[in-house]
Amino acid sequence: MPLSRRDLLSASALLLARPLAAASGAATRPSSAAAGPIVLAWNENPYGPSPAARASMRDAAADACRYPDDDAAALATALARHEGVGIEHVTIGTGSGELLHALGLSCARAGGELIAAQPTYAELPDYARLLGATVRSVPVDKALRHDLSAMRAAVTGRTRAVYLCNPNNPTGTALAAGAIATFIASLPDAVTTILDEAYIDFADDPDVRSAAQLIEGHQRVVVLRTFSKLHGMAGARVGYALTRPDIAAELASLCMTSPNVFAMRAARASLEDRAFLADCRRRILASRARMTAELTRLGYRYAAPQGNFIFFDTAAPLERLEEFMRARDILVGRKFPPYDTWCRITIGTEPEVEAFLQALRAYARRPARAA
Repeated sequence: MPLSRRDLLSASALLLARPLAAASGAATRPSSAAAGPIVLAWNENPYGPSPAARASMRDAAADACRYPDDDAAALATALARHEGVGIEHVTIGTGSGELLHALGLSCARAGGELIAAQPTYAELPDYARLLGATVRSVPVDKALRHDLSAMRAAVTGRTRAVYLCNPNNPTGTALAAGAIATFIASLPDAVTTILDEAYIDFADDPDVRSAAQLIEGHQRVVVLRTFSKLHGMAGARVGYALTRPDIAAELASLCMTSPNVFAMRAARASLEDRAFLADCRRRILASRARMTAELTRLGYRYAAPQGNFIFFDTAAPLERLEEFMRARDILVGRKFPPYDTWCRITIGTEPEVEAFLQALRAYARRPARAA
């Protein structure tokens, strides 16, 4: 039976709590049985937070008795400078997840409708549906990319928003910037395009770029970013939206919480730790290339990856690979219907990738009767 996120909290806590040693500007987790299972299930960045972000969190302890209003303003200013936009275009959230919830609430008003790919990251569609929105799911195309033509055809007079996760989770595929711009230009002015760019920092296709420049147009475009992935701060919970000032104000009014002083100071420090971020990206892309090369050698199909994970077809019910890997103390991604034979595997540290590949080779060699 697949493990739930809650089942893995204690294991994830062990991984996050262990001291990480810096090497060439990036951290690595020692490989040992005492470290707990190798968690390659949640698309976390095992190299972060950066040394600067960690130091900032420690230093913030003395100010934990103070409300973080000044820190919110400082982070918004830093983000605006980083993105090259005015501060009025920035909305900070407790992770991009809270901003997705706020957008879901907006979509659900007056029985609105949301269009999303299937499969995609489910936080927004699930929350919007819970609040009463109609969610129209459009299957990905044969290359496991968003089918923009089909998504445009699904738009009705009740459509409030279209959700594009780019690169997409769980498939890892990405849309070209030009295709996104053309798609947005074709939409009615009242429809909001929500671009979730949680994994955009890992894209290496030159045609795959952020759509942040589109927020300056007349159409309703919201670009979401997070510190959970490249910045390695999934446990700290801080994200942000880039959008028109009127939409930014609307989003802020729908948010229910704000990031804490530790998260916001760490985020500011991480933005400046460019050497660490570059090294993390280099390591993850190198490991991703190594993994796709081995998947090709072993004969496994996979979607073109542009995130810090790979979606590949195990050619058998996913539970078989899950059980095989669990017996070797490796936790892999859950099932994403209707792709019941496909596995989403997160790029871990170099030793974790080696352990996974060794196990995958053993899985591929198993006797036919074991399948």
